[in-house]
Amino acid sequence: MELNGDSYINDDSCKRDPRSDLFSFFALLMRYPEQSFFDDEVLDALRGLLKFCELDTPLAGLIEWQDDRDAQQLLNDAQTAYTHLFINAAPHVIAPPYASVYLDGDLQGRTTEQIREFYLQHGFDVHVPGEPADHIRFQFEFIAALFADDQEEAAVTFIRTLLHPWFCRFYERFSKEPRHPFYEASLQLIHTIVKEEQ
Repeated sequence: MELNGDSYINDDSCKRDPRSDLFSFFALLMRYPEQSFFDDEVLDALRGLLKFCELDTPLAGLIEWQDDRDAQQLLNDAQTAYTHLFINAAPHVIAPPYASVYLDGDLQGRTTEQIREFYLQHGFDVHVPGEPADHIRFQFEFIAALFADDQEEAAVTFIRTLLHPWFCRFYERFSKEPRHPFYEASLQLIHTIVKEEQ
């Protein structure tokens, strides 16, 4: 099984652990926004989850942002924000979405290899040219795949030992900078759920 930037889908969805769908959704939120998936359905699902988790402040910000723009403006704005927050900003990237940056102090460090080894031990790998295996979206896709395959113990172990230690630092760094309503909402939701799984 490859983690290739697409959400893992198990045909037997009626029996699937709902956490699989949740972490697949998180992976989607942490991908570079593209027209093929960044639409009202995704935004409405995010709004519904924020409401369910009683995250009223980020929900209000998301609604205000969404209601003031048409679909193309939303996409363009989210793409600009993603680039600024996670890829390229002066004088430094605000919140690089890679575990090794926080745990090793550099991109593609020892942690990247540990994470990829965990993938391989459970029959998965990443095949996206130029993208390290410890990108947050791949980690969420992997967790979703484990839950879908009834490998709850492995999923929880991965969250506790390889996701949680760096995600908290990532979220803290993100939270110190001026934020964007879509990503503030997305990351507050993800942070809430990851804490619960921890």
